Amino acid sequence: MSFQVLAFGLLAEGTQIDAGGQNLRTVFATAFLLGLLGLGILGVGALRNWLIIPKPSRLQLRTKTLQTTEAQLDSELAVILRFMRTYVDTNVGYSKSLAQAHRNLHSLTKPEQVRTMVKFLIAENEKMQRDAADLQRNLEHSASQIEKLRWNLAEAQELGLRDPLTELSNRRCFDINLAREIDEAHIHNTTMCLVMGDIDRFKTINDTFGHQVGDEILKMFAKLLASNVKGRDTVARFGGEEFAIILPETRLTDAEHLTETIRSQLESKELALNTSGEPIGQITASFGVAELGAHDDADTLVQRADARLYEAKCAGRNRVVIDRPAAA
Repeated sequence: MSFQVLAFGLLAEGTQIDAGGQNLRTVFATAFLLGLLGLGILGVGALRNWLIIPKPSRLQLRTKTLQTTEAQLDSELAVILRFMRTYVDTNVGYSKSLAQAHRNLHSLTKPEQVRTMVKFLIAENEKMQRDAADLQRNLEHSASQIEKLRWNLAEAQELGLRDPLTELSNRRCFDINLAREIDEAHIHNTTMCLVMGDIDRFKTINDTFGHQVGDEILKMFAKLLASNVKGRDTVARFGGEEFAIILPETRLTDAEHLTETIRSQLESKELALNTSGEPIGQITASFGVAELGAHDDADTLVQRADARLYEAKCAGRNRVVIDRPAAA
């Protein structure tokens, strides 16, 4: 008796099978069924992986929230418009009734006819009052709904412009504000500056103490930056451990002084782990500062400030470097 190995088991050839062969065939059959079962499980697993929908990103969720809220606002406004149209139609009908009654007044000669006309006008007036009351209730309800939707929309838009870790403006908000402030500065011929800052040796901090400590340092640095600005100034997380400050109506010397104050405050902090008291060591940051030029746009201003930041890093870190051509 000979056997040929196939893809899913063993195929026996020949017509004579003894008792040992019968047992062997049982083993082979069992192995064959187990093999099929295993392949089936793998197939189901592969199919599940293929069918799993990726978890939507935070940006996708915010976008969906905005779209849903905007659609709800449109729907609620459509309801209000329908209420107003119904009320206008009711007013038109009431006006026609009054006009008809006015035309018929001169032909009324009997008291019963006058009483009938008065009853008709009273009924029409009561109907008009009910319709007006219904309209007022519906409009008040819709106004309440719209106020809630406006709040949700504003909140969703705000979340879409905020960095979730540091609660500063995010890169999208930075781009919007920078473009606006540059346009304002060019139109009104005013000064403005941009500061780019980066925490020194941040990767070493993460590698030594872990990303949770790194996140706490990012939040601490964000609060320090935010506490030193005011008015229209914008502090944003540009990306990773890099931050930016937009300073409208600010001269280069003033921007340099502000940035040096921030650098000094950060350098003077003594940080330690809450759990063990182990010192983290000195945390410093490097900064580049550029003043808006007559021919600058957002890209060129960021490039100039970033170039000065890179210069500060190369010069030994923990320093502020200004864009000297702009200063001259």
